[in-house]
Amino acid sequence: MVEKDSTARTRELGHRMKAFRQRRHFSGADVSRRNGWLQSKVTRWEQGLRELSVVDAALYLASCGEAEPERDLLLELTQPGGDLYWVRPYFDELVDPMKSLAIQEDLAHTIVRYESLTLPGLLQTEPYARTAYELIGNRDQAQLDQVVNARLDRQRLLHRDRPPRCRFHIHERALRSVIGGPRVMHEQLLHLVLSANLPYCSIRIVPESNEVSRTIENSFTIMEFAEHPAVVYTDSYAAGVFIDDRVAVEAYYSLVARLESDTLTEERSRQTLAEWADRYDRMDE
Repeated sequence: MVEKDSTARTRELGHRMKAFRQRRHFSGADVSRRNGWLQSKVTRWEQGLRELSVVDAALYLASCGEAEPERDLLLELTQPGGDLYWVRPYFDELVDPMKSLAIQEDLAHTIVRYESLTLPGLLQTEPYARTAYELIGNRDQAQLDQVVNARLDRQRLLHRDRPPRCRFHIHERALRSVIGGPRVMHEQLLHLVLSANLPYCSIRIVPESNEVSRTIENSFTIMEFAEHPAVVYTDSYAAGVFIDDRVAVEAYYSLVARLESDTLTEERSRQTLAEWADRYDRMDE
């Protein structure tokens, strides 16, 4: 297989392969020896730096033990499809787009997020996240609990020893949009005020007057890595999409630069968040 830059799909495949192997208490050397592979090949697969065929994936899995629920998913991940635009559907029982996103976020050293309508998932409180998912209305109670817990689990990366540097650009309309009532919004805005004071977390408000933002319908995330090219993630009602196309990724960087040219400073953004928190507190009286 040809060596090439990693993609979101190959990184997730490598991450899951390694986790599968470690759960079975096998070393990379064990898998290499059983199949007559160079250990460096297995290492490159697990780092997402080398394509993996279905046959090699089957041999790898067989070396670590037989049937496991995740086996079908690992084999699905070997299918390249359109690598530069990788679609993760929300209504596929085999696919978990939020897990795919969490893996990329966990590997990233920098995360840049633009939110057009709601507040960033990495900064949402539990009541806000739950209400937002309830309003979407496409999950039963068990699924709702699952996705809310998954969203809260993603936030752990902000509290680890070396968290990624996060830059959040939040449109002013997301502050005005009431989700869950004034009390939920008050608690949510207070949480943003506190988050804005963290040394690795930058929050800037995109005002209604920003003309560039009027042309952007979807929210998006740019993730940067120490050893991999940057990737963009964007989602819709039905699917999440990872974009590895270099030209498209550069276009998103350009978009962020244009947004930032007319975005409130960090200090003014903190003041705006505090003002909205106070406004919602008074609404609840």
